[in-house]
Amino acid sequence: MPEIPRTPVGLLRPDGARLALYPHGPRDPDLVLVLAHGWQATSAIWDKTVEQLSRPRTLVVRYDQRGHGNSTTGTARPAMSLLADDLHAVIAATAPGDVPVVLVGHSMGGAAVLELAAARPRLFGDKVTGALLVATSGGGLDLAAAGYPLPTRLVGLMRHVMASVCVYAPGVALRLHNLWQPRLSTQPPMDVAGRWFKALMRHDVTELDALRRIPVHVLVGEDDPTVPPVHSHRLAAQLPAARLHVVPRGCHRLPTRHSSSVVSVVELTCEEALQHGGGGSPRAAEPDGTGTGAGPTAVHTPLA
Repeated sequence: MPEIPRTPVGLLRPDGARLALYPHGPRDPDLVLVLAHGWQATSAIWDKTVEQLSRPRTLVVRYDQRGHGNSTTGTARPAMSLLADDLHAVIAATAPGDVPVVLVGHSMGGAAVLELAAARPRLFGDKVTGALLVATSGGGLDLAAAGYPLPTRLVGLMRHVMASVCVYAPGVALRLHNLWQPRLSTQPPMDVAGRWFKALMRHDVTELDALRRIPVHVLVGEDDPTVPPVHSHRLAAQLPAARLHVVPRGCHRLPTRHSSSVVSVVELTCEEALQHGGGGSPRAAEPDGTGTGAGPTAVHTPLA
């Protein structure tokens, strides 16, 4: 494939946000692969994925989530449903006609995929023919919510306080952050990060019927401290035909720290999506687990 593009193509949204898109690949693809990154990241987390993919006929579309990277924030209130609308716009702009689409979402990007499936179910099975959910969750991320033990709720409350400081006193928050760890220039402003953190805490998707119509893979790091593996196990349990892949000793930043594992499952998802688009149906997961070559260990564990 040609060199990874660094100059974005702009996509204007109704509230004034301009999304930065980085399409990479042929003009007449057999498949469009859309890669959505997570909170406080940019489309650059997918660079290793793009470099290692062996799909010359696939158009790979990376993009910066609004308020992140080279995408502007816009005026709309941050919400996962807003990111889902953005994702739908990216699909419409880059995959016209009958070209099938595979969605890959990491962390907050995965939440956007889930929200899109809930909001626009007819898109899945016809246009979107495969999905990979990486280190993400359908909800329940707010540790301050009722049901958690008191020590956990106190941690969650402190996180909310810190997010509020980021929103209402970003200068103070930045100075405090830099005392602990210098903030990367690629990360969004503190107030933007705080608002999107609060949006993630409100995230809750229970309607997953659309995803049962397509091949779905769920990928998580065994030692992910940011979105613990239980969230991925829950998603896999709600999607009986999905396959859950656990990366041994894997952390949250799988696309950059465990890129070969991500690529192997992306390739598998694309192959199954093309078969599904040709009239196939989602394959039931193997109950005893299977391997995926040099990639992660693949298991499917139904949980209550």
